[in-house]
Amino acid sequence: MAVEELKVSTERRFSDVSADSGRASGGMTCSLSPGIGDAEGELLPMYEFEIPNTLVGLIIGIRGKTIKELCVRADVKMIIRPHHNSDKSESHQICTVEGKRDCINKCLRLLRRRFPSNRFPDLNLKPVMPPPMPCPAAEIFGNQPTNLALPDGVRCEVVVSAVVNPGHFFIQQPTHPTFSKLQQLDRYMLGIYSQTSGIPELPQPCAIGLLCVAPSHLGWYRAVTMAYYEDQDEVLIRYVDYGGYARLPRSDLRQIRTDLMTLPFQATECYLANVQPADGTSQWSDQASEDFQSLFVGKLTEACVVGHMIEDQIPVVELYTLDSEDQSVKCDKYLLDKDLAKLSDPSKWIPVSPK
Repeated sequence: MAVEELKVSTERRFSDVSADSGRASGGMTCSLSPGIGDAEGELLPMYEFEIPNTLVGLIIGIRGKTIKELCVRADVKMIIRPHHNSDKSESHQICTVEGKRDCINKCLRLLRRRFPSNRFPDLNLKPVMPPPMPCPAAEIFGNQPTNLALPDGVRCEVVVSAVVNPGHFFIQQPTHPTFSKLQQLDRYMLGIYSQTSGIPELPQPCAIGLLCVAPSHLGWYRAVTMAYYEDQDEVLIRYVDYGGYARLPRSDLRQIRTDLMTLPFQATECYLANVQPADGTSQWSDQASEDFQSLFVGKLTEACVVGHMIEDQIPVVELYTLDSEDQSVKCDKYLLDKDLAKLSDPSKWIPVSPK
């Protein structure tokens, strides 16, 4: 499982990240962010192991009694399906256990008590890796990492998926044809990286620009390394599908499988056009942050790329939404009208040609 490299700019935007921060800078705050949602929609860990065909009937039990009892006692879901490896499809099947980590461990203990290793040596309960994920995007993009781009000068529907501050955020494009594959990828990665063994960490020292897998909100998500702090053995990473930054121990990060790189990165980093904090510093007020969250986060909005920042080529966008009375709200104008921002220096970005 090779570590894949991705060329990224790392020279800016991180000097104000707290040295002791272990969470995402700004957080992943949208309803589409990884692992956020109600209990029914929560992404739960999965554990998969092999069952010899000779034991499948015993584990299921008469009319499913045994497997139902295991599910109830351990508070998990269990599914037995054909083996994905053609070499073992005639002799073994796969059992998937889904639930909270403690519940999965309880289920495995109950299975071992019922089927002790001295009597059932062929049932080892060791984790197996899922097969490569089929992804139609691979036919278009291949296995090289691809960033989704916003069209210049055109308003398109977006969702703000992570916020650093009102002037710096990440957006997703839920109407893009590849977006529907993201939830499938999330669940697939959860099944792989919830395994406690067999997944290599990132090498030490950690290089910059490595595509990897990082934990967040009870899930595992694609990320890229942005900075390495050798003294603490910690890594600043950016989540490429939901946005946001996090500073995490290197040992928490995992190498990524090549087949997980086919889906284009879903989060686009953006700056808000025309405005800066009202006091001229880099710090936005609490009121500006609260208003931005309530108006633009967790709902379908529109964005239009009006330029690109000279320093890092990140798109500069105007944001539009509807308020509670269905009146159109332009983000920069709202902040200016409320005295929560002032006009920014237009010489810092290059405008795009209007469509």
